Amino acid sequence: MLNVLKSFVNAFSAYSCIPLPYYEDEADRYRLAFVPLVGAVIYWISYGWFLLGWYRRFNDVAVSFGIILIAAIVTGGRHVLGFVAYVDTIPTYKYRFDSWSKSRDRGVLRFLVVVSIWFISMLNTYDFYFRLIFLGFIFSRIFMGLLSSLFSEGAKQSKAVIVLLIVEFCILTYAGFNEYELLMAGPILVTFITFLCYINAFRRTTNKALCLLEDDYIITAETAWIFSVAIVCLIRSV
Repeated sequence: MLNVLKSFVNAFSAYSCIPLPYYEDEADRYRLAFVPLVGAVIYWISYGWFLLGWYRRFNDVAVSFGIILIAAIVTGGRHVLGFVAYVDTIPTYKYRFDSWSKSRDRGVLRFLVVVSIWFISMLNTYDFYFRLIFLGFIFSRIFMGLLSSLFSEGAKQSKAVIVLLIVEFCILTYAGFNEYELLMAGPILVTFITFLCYINAFRRTTNKALCLLEDDYIITAETAWIFSVAIVCLIRSV
């Protein structure tokens, strides 16, 4: 029981901005089962911000920007993937003159592209579907946990983690279909496709690169989810 509690602490220590200790070895065996709770925190804070914006009649731009900012803050900046991955290697001189292929600032470009997709997608999402957008923060972490647990030797998670993540997925899927019916199928399908695309990457990754790959998958899955919700809204409006 103590190891489970320590794994809970590890999940928030590693994947959020909350300053908590990190326990090694056996205490880390169930960490990935609790990572979706970080997504749940983003869900509820974002939903609270959305309700506040609706009640106070904030501009859609302010609401969308606030949600992006909330996701970045709760994760401790891990959503800022371009800067997290490449900031240490961006050249301090000849920055404007190095080619994209030689420098690592493509990561920064990717980050800006991702933020733009989030921003535009949210601006084109109806109010009723915003809770569906927020579910992506949880689903992306469930799929990430499954990828690490099933395919990465460096994760070193208990087999019970896989069962717990599948249970979490089933419960959340049932709740989503209960509220949004078949509209839920599109985002889940798109996120599952990203899951399949990352299997080989997780099989080949080293222990040192695993953390960065997990971040990479989460932001990719979230972006795919948010974009698919915007497409659903577009189809419904036709």
